[in-house]
Amino acid sequence: MSAAHQSLIYIFRGGDELPRQVLLGEKLRGFGRGNVMGPGGHREDGETDREAAIRELGEETGVIAAAADVEQVATLTFRFPADPTSDAIVSVFTAATWTGTVRASDELAPQWYDVDAIPLDRMWDDDRYWLPRILAGERLTAEFSYDDAGTRVVSHRITPTHPTDPAPPISP
Repeated sequence: MSAAHQSLIYIFRGGDELPRQVLLGEKLRGFGRGNVMGPGGHREDGETDREAAIRELGEETGVIAAAADVEQVATLTFRFPADPTSDAIVSVFTAATWTGTVRASDELAPQWYDVDAIPLDRMWDDDRYWLPRILAGERLTAEFSYDDAGTRVVSHRITPTHPTDPAPPISP
């Protein structure tokens, strides 16, 4: 079985004289329920990863980001050896420009966090390896393998990429 394609998107506010913040939220249902994470989810038929990220952002938070303002910053591969149906390839995007008012949904309870105070203890274990790096402006590809319980990273590899590098290939 091939890994599912998913997207995550992180939007920001603040800067200059205000603390820079990122929108995260507690996952309210489904895979990862109870974890704090960025808006995102699966790719629908005929959708690109970018389109999926924008759609999920709107569905989960009520805000809209234009495709031109959405930038891919990472590609993450996740392996769950005890449950390969949970394997995923995740395209990670950021957007500094967006419109609308943040609201909760049945999927996500959004909340703003200072980028230097994200709640890593309430997030997926892999986030501690890569999320602070992309919040600092780095681009990367990474692979993570989880333990049999699906809660702890047992191995990982992170490769920085350059902004002019093409997006990493995504296997079908």
